[in-house]
Amino acid sequence: MTKNDAPEKSAVNIDIEKIEENYFSKEKYKEKRRGKAFQYLCLSTICDLNLDEIDEEDIIDGGDEEGIDIIFIKEIENNLVVNIFNCNSSLTNNYSANEMTKISAGINYVFESTKDQINKISNIKLKKKIFDIRSDKETISEINIFYCVFNGKNIAPNVERKRGEIQKRYSSFLRSQYPNAKLSIEFINFLALFKRKMKNLESLKDRIVEIPYYDKDKKIRSEILTGEIEGYLTTFKSQNIAKLVEDYGDALFEKNIRGWLRYNKKNREIYDSCSGLESNIFWFLNNGITMTGDKVYADDDKAKWTITNLQIVNGQQTARMIHEAYKNQKLKKDVKVMCRIYQLNNYNIISKITKATNLQSSISGRDLMSNDPKQIAIADCFEEMGYFYERQRGEIRISKKYKSNISSKKLAQISLGILCKKPSLARKNMEDNFFNTNKNYYEIFDRNPKELLLAYLLYKYCNNSKNDKDELKYFGVLHIGRIIWEIKKNEFIEDMDKTIKAFEEQKNNLSSEYENALKILKEIFKQEKTSIENLGHYLSRIEVDDLIFRKLQEKTAK
Repeated sequence: MTKNDAPEKSAVNIDIEKIEENYFSKEKYKEKRRGKAFQYLCLSTICDLNLDEIDEEDIIDGGDEEGIDIIFIKEIENNLVVNIFNCNSSLTNNYSANEMTKISAGINYVFESTKDQINKISNIKLKKKIFDIRSDKETISEINIFYCVFNGKNIAPNVERKRGEIQKRYSSFLRSQYPNAKLSIEFINFLALFKRKMKNLESLKDRIVEIPYYDKDKKIRSEILTGEIEGYLTTFKSQNIAKLVEDYGDALFEKNIRGWLRYNKKNREIYDSCSGLESNIFWFLNNGITMTGDKVYADDDKAKWTITNLQIVNGQQTARMIHEAYKNQKLKKDVKVMCRIYQLNNYNIISKITKATNLQSSISGRDLMSNDPKQIAIADCFEEMGYFYERQRGEIRISKKYKSNISSKKLAQISLGILCKKPSLARKNMEDNFFNTNKNYYEIFDRNPKELLLAYLLYKYCNNSKNDKDELKYFGVLHIGRIIWEIKKNEFIEDMDKTIKAFEEQKNNLSSEYENALKILKEIFKQEKTSIENLGHYLSRIEVDDLIFRKLQEKTAK
């Protein structure tokens, strides 16, 4: 940093330095340390992730990466969003046409290279990501390319031209090969990162929002008043809804139990409805929007609503798609939106309203189960053992008093893989496999919290032993952990407090068991007659779980 750095640049540099200290302090070379930290910052900020949620499999950088540093595939309901990053942490470099050429070559490898070309790639993480992307073509709804240069300034004409060429070429390609995908290419610098960070932290607490009446001559009265709740039923012009989303963005939806599902099938229908020939009957075709506020005041004299801490708890998809149509100058002026407004500040009631009004379409299983008694009990027990358990997305708070932060999704993956003996199913990392009560939820979580913590510590041990030059060690962490647990289970659970302490103090030497687990996996693959094109992809196939089970039974019988 220099004395003349802008406040935003200084703030982003501080974030990078914190990540260096907390995650990459063992890296010998300063330039590499900063580069890795910048990658973490870009991924966490742009994709709105906690730093502890970042999976090293997503960090492609490390040789033969073809101009790609990160590939992060995000699951949004039944759709996948592919985020591809090229990151440059230099304090002096600007956006480069040469680097754009490298990015173009990398995109070509991801989407157009032949199997022979893919198999020649020495970067096992890139290879695995390519197989993942190509196996889910129809479910990919977005492909976002982020060219992140810390000190990026004005975009030169030749750089902009390169972006246009990539956009033009792959837009037509995607229409045929990835029919549901939308392509975007964004340039990100320190200022863009800072603004995104602020947007991620945005809150409407104590903010007063004003919305004009639809009918200025109408007298507004509450429809019902019951104890703490006062309810209104009204209509808004669609332009006013779009303006709310434009002005306040994600802050409007903080109490919504799910995110924006973007251009999925239902949302496309909303978009078409508010921008098409039937726009005049949108009010009748759409379920409308539900808002809450700590204070709600209908001012008839000024013909406007005044709402404190406004939240849209239902109808986010409607509001977002109206805003999309507004941005694209497609929103019809005759579109009107039905709206329910509740004045209340009781969290429990807000939560009930949010769940009840969102049941018309699917919600994240993790969010729905976050207040389940089992989740609360696990959190309480982990707290006693010195660990923070993140029951729902965004809840995590880094604190020195905790030994580690463990998300419910990560714990579910570990429990399903190691304790439930389904590592291949767990590797798919699908929330429906974790939190659906008709599938694996109770098998995963209905356990002694100490057993769950032991599985987490065993996973951590195996994860720390992995090597990105050895595909089996790298991609087989859950499988290795599952086998070690089978071998050592009785010893582990005989005195769980003692075993936990041994793991925490790194005194639990499992090197022989680790090598034995590797040997068992290698024997299984040797017996398989089918060729394995990509081990990382193969280890996500469900039949591998059965092969491990049978192999361990054979060894027990002997």
